[in-house]
Amino acid sequence: MKKLIMFMSLMMIASAVFSQKIAFSIHIKSYQRSYISGVAPTNRIELGGKEITTNTIVQSPEYFIYLLTNKVFNLKIERVWIKQQMYLARIDKVPTLPVIIQEGKKKDTLVKYTDEMVWQIKIIGKDSSSIKPKKNIATQIKSNELVLQLTDNSGHIYTQPSKQIQVLEAVRGQ
Repeated sequence: MKKLIMFMSLMMIASAVFSQKIAFSIHIKSYQRSYISGVAPTNRIELGGKEITTNTIVQSPEYFIYLLTNKVFNLKIERVWIKQQMYLARIDKVPTLPVIIQEGKKKDTLVKYTDEMVWQIKIIGKDSSSIKPKKNIATQIKSNELVLQLTDNSGHIYTQPSKQIQVLEAVRGQ
């Protein structure tokens, strides 16, 4: 009888441990890198001796956006807002980790090795459609530099904000 009670109690403990659900999470890592023109700016002197300063020409930044998820296996990108502008994007699973970008001798590790599933959001261009976001999403867009709207295979909609996009050191133009 003691063995039966001990066995039943071990089974109850084991079922309690294995029935605990792992909390779903999506974590965003976002970066932006600006490219400057390869020619150093020089001041111009006009007739009469007036000096005009010229600034470096900064091109549109390139965005590196990664999602780290622990439970969602198939994600689809619906909408992307960067600095209150809507963009077209696609989502791809990252095959190998870590994610490192290199410019000359300088290396930046964007995503370290992790057991979580990592997805990359690739910005294709600005979205010219005039879709207005719902009020609750519009407030998130105003208060965050990056807002992602995603869906999974079962139709769940996930809205993920990121307060700030980390700025990487600017490099010479491509």
